[in-house]
Amino acid sequence: MTAGERAPGACSPAGEPAGRDMVDVILDLVAERLPPDFEPALFREVARIVPWIARESAAGIHPVRGNRAADGSLLIARRAKLVIRLPRDKVCAASVLEQATLAVNGTPLRLGQGTYRRLQAAQTLYSPRVVTGDDDEVAFTETIEAEIRRLGVRGSLICGRRTRIAREGRELAAWSLAIHGLAAEASLVLQHAGLGSHRDIGCGILVPHKTIHTYD
Repeated sequence: MTAGERAPGACSPAGEPAGRDMVDVILDLVAERLPPDFEPALFREVARIVPWIARESAAGIHPVRGNRAADGSLLIARRAKLVIRLPRDKVCAASVLEQATLAVNGTPLRLGQGTYRRLQAAQTLYSPRVVTGDDDEVAFTETIEAEIRRLGVRGSLICGRRTRIAREGRELAAWSLAIHGLAAEASLVLQHAGLGSHRDIGCGILVPHKTIHTYD
């Protein structure tokens, strides 16, 4: 597995000791659709191949790009990728996912070649769904503000649309969330830690907002 901007074969950048910094591993994804509520099964299949990922509290799978069909299945977007956030010192260990075939609730999903990218600071971060266990927006916002304070980060929250996520017989309340006005170091702290829970099904994984410039 290679870094997108580095020479092939460099699992850890030269001159930088492997640590608990997080990176995004990006794998080609070959499938036409995924079944309804596929996220827990997808994580279990990934963990079948790399069992250590289940012990990494900040690791998770980014939401897969696609459109929902009437039956709740996900129609995979063209050139969609499987993107997994994990510790940088696990990049080489994650290379066993390349060319693997997963069975997601009976639906085959084939992975291709992988690369990884380091997280990049941005003044605004976004997650399409964040879960804290709270069921109303005021309590949700208070919980997130407390998490951010514990991380020593200062930023302004914009709480967006509320959705419901079905997970193994339960329904979870989730909100889209943007955090803006972040200093570069604070931006990276938040991306490394994530917010809320259920990282395995794509919740609380923060990425730079695409309309906001990143730091040089």
